[in-house]
Amino acid sequence: MHKLPAVLFPLVLAAALFLPRSAVANGSDLPPEIVLQGYIKPEGERLRQLVRIPLVFLQPFNLPKRGPGYLYLARMDELLLPGAAAAARQIELREDGALLVPTVRQARVSVLSDRSFQSYDAALAHLRGPRLPVETNLFWNQGFFDAELEYAIRSADGPFSIRTNVMPGLGLRVKLELELVAPGKPQRRYVLSGGSGWVALDPSWYDAAWFFARHGFIGALSLERVLLLLCLLAPFAQWRSLVALVLVLSVLQALTLSATALGAIANTRWLGEIGDVGLAAATLLLAISNLGAPTPRRRWLLAGVVGSLAGFTLGVSFNELRQFAGSHPAAAVLSFNLAVMLAEVAAAAVAWAAMRLVAQVLGARLGVVVTSAIVGHQAWHWMLDRSHQFAHELEHAGHAGLRSALLISVLWLIPAVIVGAAAWLAKEKPARDG
Repeated sequence: MHKLPAVLFPLVLAAALFLPRSAVANGSDLPPEIVLQGYIKPEGERLRQLVRIPLVFLQPFNLPKRGPGYLYLARMDELLLPGAAAAARQIELREDGALLVPTVRQARVSVLSDRSFQSYDAALAHLRGPRLPVETNLFWNQGFFDAELEYAIRSADGPFSIRTNVMPGLGLRVKLELELVAPGKPQRRYVLSGGSGWVALDPSWYDAAWFFARHGFIGALSLERVLLLLCLLAPFAQWRSLVALVLVLSVLQALTLSATALGAIANTRWLGEIGDVGLAAATLLLAISNLGAPTPRRRWLLAGVVGSLAGFTLGVSFNELRQFAGSHPAAAVLSFNLAVMLAEVAAAAVAWAAMRLVAQVLGARLGVVVTSAIVGHQAWHWMLDRSHQFAHELEHAGHAGLRSALLISVLWLIPAVIVGAAAWLAKEKPARDG
């Protein structure tokens, strides 16, 4: 039974990738993605923010309507300033940690076909130009609300940070596409989700390092990854053997993570999907192996495979955060990798302590069997969920990039195979090496 992981891993992974799934209905009247637009420009002792919000967000203001649902534009003026003030509360700015107080300069509604927010200058000219004629037929939920906000600041060099609170309950469905227009500096674009928390605009290297260290540590401590480590390390009794295995996993993970994060690997979206399914399949196979007679030599190969696949997944997560690295991508990648490694050593320590506790209650062998059975059952459901999601994405996107992503995955698993071959040639020790 201890040969199952090596024999079944490709089959289980391939089967999991192509399990069908029916689409999940949205179940909401709102569109699947709601996009806000904004510009921030600091100049001298003031900062100007231009923001465009879909009119649907102004529904709580009970907008005046006429006819079949057209806005009563002649009576809109009394709602424009309160609407702009509400927008300022939903998109907050700080300078060096101090909250900035906005002043509303302009506010108006625009038709859905208006494209003035494609640049800062065009948006500013639009906001300071003539308003829509009052006879315009504009449905209450099919246009935009635009506002110009001004803030008093100490210096145009900041540092500035931003937080969005626009319908945080909708999470990733609400996005603010923001552009920082700083004099004498390259323009920076950001995509912020609702309830994203405070993020620095044009951060220093230590701000970027701290931001990515926090996210790397938290990202590596997901329940799925902790249970995978628990299953991987369950048969080991000595801490040094456990640490060595985690280091192998972390090094190969850092390799694929860095390559994905720095853009050396294309098709990262597919690689992330493959990585998620692969990690769930690896956890299941490790649990099956633990029910039989686990061998340390095979653990080295599986640790390398797990590390390589996990690097793809974490690399995709890094790419989603990369916009916040500013001009310090190297510091961001390094701090992210170090934090992930630290988190996994900490998770391994917790897993090791938990297994020692279980062993004291149930006995060493029975403790491994019971723990692996529970984790394996959960991993089976995770694998089905991930494979269903993968199949759903594949159905909508086609097979164009999948073959390339699978080939990349195989090529980047070569270091794991080398590690496994080295362990195979080494003298095998008993599974419980203490």
